[in-house]
Amino acid sequence: MDKLPESVQYIFGYIRRSRQDIAREQKTEDDTLTEQRTTLTKSLENYYNYYDWDIYEEIGSGADAVEERPVFKNILEKIRQAPARSYAIFVKDISRLGRGNYEQMGIVEKILIDKVLYVITPSQIYDPSDFNDIEYLKFHMFFANLEYGKITRRMREARYTYASRGKWMTGGGGIPFGYKFNPKKQILEIDDETAWVVKKVYNAYTSQTDRKGYNAICNQLNTEGIPSPQGKKWKPIVVRRMLRNQVYIGTVLFRTTEIRNGKKEKLPEQFWIKAENAHDPIVSEEQFHLAAEIMEENKSSPKVKLDFEPQPLAGLIICSSCGNKMQRQYSVQNYVKKDGTTSSYKKEFMQCLPCKVYIKYRAIEDELLRILQEDFISLDSSTLKERLKELIDIEKIQDKGNPADLINMLENRLKQIERELTILRKQLIKERITEEEYDVEKEELLKEQNEKEKQLSLIQEEMASEKMDSINIEEIQGGFKSLYDLYMNGDLSRGEKNEILRGIFDYVILEKTGKGKFNLNAYINTKVIINSLTN
Repeated sequence: MDKLPESVQYIFGYIRRSRQDIAREQKTEDDTLTEQRTTLTKSLENYYNYYDWDIYEEIGSGADAVEERPVFKNILEKIRQAPARSYAIFVKDISRLGRGNYEQMGIVEKILIDKVLYVITPSQIYDPSDFNDIEYLKFHMFFANLEYGKITRRMREARYTYASRGKWMTGGGGIPFGYKFNPKKQILEIDDETAWVVKKVYNAYTSQTDRKGYNAICNQLNTEGIPSPQGKKWKPIVVRRMLRNQVYIGTVLFRTTEIRNGKKEKLPEQFWIKAENAHDPIVSEEQFHLAAEIMEENKSSPKVKLDFEPQPLAGLIICSSCGNKMQRQYSVQNYVKKDGTTSSYKKEFMQCLPCKVYIKYRAIEDELLRILQEDFISLDSSTLKERLKELIDIEKIQDKGNPADLINMLENRLKQIERELTILRKQLIKERITEEEYDVEKEELLKEQNEKEKQLSLIQEEMASEKMDSINIEEIQGGFKSLYDLYMNGDLSRGEKNEILRGIFDYVILEKTGKGKFNLNAYINTKVIINSLTN
């Protein structure tokens, strides 16, 4: 065909990167899209300038499926709705139309024939109503499909080969918690900043003296302020997956699932690719298999609730250097005395691993109680009122800036919480999450919503500063004294003591000043003031 018919109203100039283009750009830093744009623009201006036309760029990788090419999909939709012989499409070569599987090519071929979509290349115009032209187009699309099949098969086989050698074939995505990815060697390496959490989970689950279940482990980690792999609160399903994941004993599993009819299906274990000793393990095989045995036993055992009792300072102490919450370190050292008897020495510290800060646990607890007694309970009311303005951490209420900005921030967050609740309900309806997961997530969001609404109400009424005089300091001091006496003299568990301290203090910043020496800056829990103003 030498020229387009007069019925053509518009020409789509379509450019996209192929897989070969991407590989070439990585080697030569050439811009293949610019090259295509220049070629098509020059031809359109020289030979088709009397038609209405424009260049359409597919931004992204060399995807072949129509669904993965939104620009091309939109073009096809416009052509599908227009009368036949109204449009033409200009491409660098026929393979730019795609070279996916037969189903994908069938979509393109149907539109070519049904809508008589003229195909233009720099050297030829193809008329789908002409037998020879459509056969030529189908021929090239067929061979493009064969090439596509060969490429994907080679890529798949290469991934299987590398996986069998212990290489991590998901690249930088899906890295297991406790590991980091070495892109040069394509293997997993232990991440010291998170691997200790994995060990902590396994130790808690397999302990012979103080064994904990999924819920108790989650409670412990959440109370201690240790974030989950997703940076959120821990959930039983996360702990369970960690305990079942063979990656933690150095094993790589690949090809455990496959996609059939658009759905992911688990393959029988005999088809899995399994590479043992692929990388350094975080836990021993003995401990991993012990965890598996405990899981199996628990399937047939009656459910027993294992409540975790947090230590008094859990989630309160923050390192002044890095801003991370400090963790309790406890160990027992046994040694033999000269007379042959064995003695034990208990070591208990608050530690910040990144900053290598270690302070005796009981020394911090004693100092915090001294601050509560001397700086809050025994202080005269007028002085305490002034101190509260400093120690409430007004940043959390007023942001030490324009209150309007914080009001706007809180209102936006409340709107976002509403959206998250809506999304959560949809996930439950579509069975993407369990009812248990829905209840946990919903409870967390509603709790945050309640707190944000209180803060918003407080700021809007300008109660944080202007109404500070209306606070009943004597009542607050009386409440502090009652809690202090209960803490010191009551028969309380560790968890109950933690509740008292967290009810009084929002957080406590620890600054190390020397060997075994430190300063504490304790900030009052904002709820103390909010409740005083709203009651």
